[in-house]
Amino acid sequence: MLRPAPTAKYARDLKRLRKRHVDIGPLDTVMQLILDNTVESIEELKRRHSMHTLSGEWRGSNECHVATAGDWLLIWCTTDELAIFQRAGTHDELFG
Repeated sequence: MLRPAPTAKYARDLKRLRKRHVDIGPLDTVMQLILDNTVESIEELKRRHSMHTLSGEWRGSNECHVATAGDWLLIWCTTDELAIFQRAGTHDELFG
C-alpha cells in the first residue's frame, strides 16, 4: 500500500475540478487503485483506464484515463512508499 503525496499543482487541478462541480468520485476510485499497488490493481488500471508510462518531459511518470469520463487524465509517479499525484485534468490542460 502506497501513501498519497499530492503536489501543489495537483491540489490546484483538484480545486479547479471542484469549482467546475465535477464529480470527484471516479478520480478517488482510480487513486485508490494506484495506492493499493497490487498486481490486480495495476492490471485494472491498464485494462480499464489505459494506464501507460509517459516519455519526454514526463519521463518516469504514469498516466491513465479517469473512468469513462472521456478526456480526463491523471498523472502520477511512485516511489517505494509514495504515490506522487502530479496533475489531473484534460489533455489540453496538461499538455497544451
